[in-house]
Amino acid sequence: MNRRLTALGVLVVAGSLLAAACTPPTGPAPTTWKVKPTSIQVVNTEDPDFSDEPYVIQIGFRSKVGVPGSADAFISSQCRNNLLPPNDAAPAGTTMTSPPGAADIVFPNSQNLDIGDVLLNLAPLEIFGSLSFAVERDSVFANSCAMTDALESLLVPVMKDALELLIANSATPPTQQQLIDLIVSNLGNFINALGSLIATFIEGLGNPDDIIGTAVQIHLPVQGTFKSLMDFGLAVAGLDNGQIPVAGLPDTLKIRIGQLLPSTASFDFNGPGYEWILNTAVTR
Repeated sequence: MNRRLTALGVLVVAGSLLAAACTPPTGPAPTTWKVKPTSIQVVNTEDPDFSDEPYVIQIGFRSKVGVPGSADAFISSQCRNNLLPPNDAAPAGTTMTSPPGAADIVFPNSQNLDIGDVLLNLAPLEIFGSLSFAVERDSVFANSCAMTDALESLLVPVMKDALELLIANSATPPTQQQLIDLIVSNLGNFINALGSLIATFIEGLGNPDDIIGTAVQIHLPVQGTFKSLMDFGLAVAGLDNGQIPVAGLPDTLKIRIGQLLPSTASFDFNGPGYEWILNTAVTR
């Protein structure tokens, strides 16, 4: 892989230097991005009463490469925002549109970097991501958000610690090839660790609400030449832009690497007798 990346680096070096020369001295202007659920299609219901009550919980995370203390993870929940669906809202064949602000993850002060920004050390590369949990409401207590509470208290701190270890405490490499290698390697390690962690966590929950499926998305804030380099590096490593099969994980856990750019994604979750499709969007 290194020889192929080196060859690519030779081909883009002129463009890289031009990008560096044209990069504003303050780096790219900060932008606020949102990752939000847009809808859930209940193809086949999970509930034995033939109607489901789907809602979404999301966890957002971010960490700057080589910047200790920059890791963060936080939660947003349709339950806590008092936007849960009514009882028996979704029989088979129903598509439930997510209310505005249902469980949005907001990333303020985000910078989409080109290779010139990295070469000139104008801004650290930051890794962004989201976990979207498609949940079936079964709680008998109207005001209970026990599933949200469990995710926040048990999973969010562990994710933050993993980000701090694998991303924030990484030494910043001096060359673009080493930077690409580091990002690709750490993303692979993080995805495998996170997938196993989520599968174990969900299996151990004895909660009244059922997690139907989980979508893990990595949102890379890259553009221009840097985006081309990252796409090539991910392809070589088998982590192509799109949903990634990870051995040993259930069909209810989907993992995707994409860009922190306007986009949409769909995740098809299949379990014993049920099928849901979760749709999400990245917007400004």
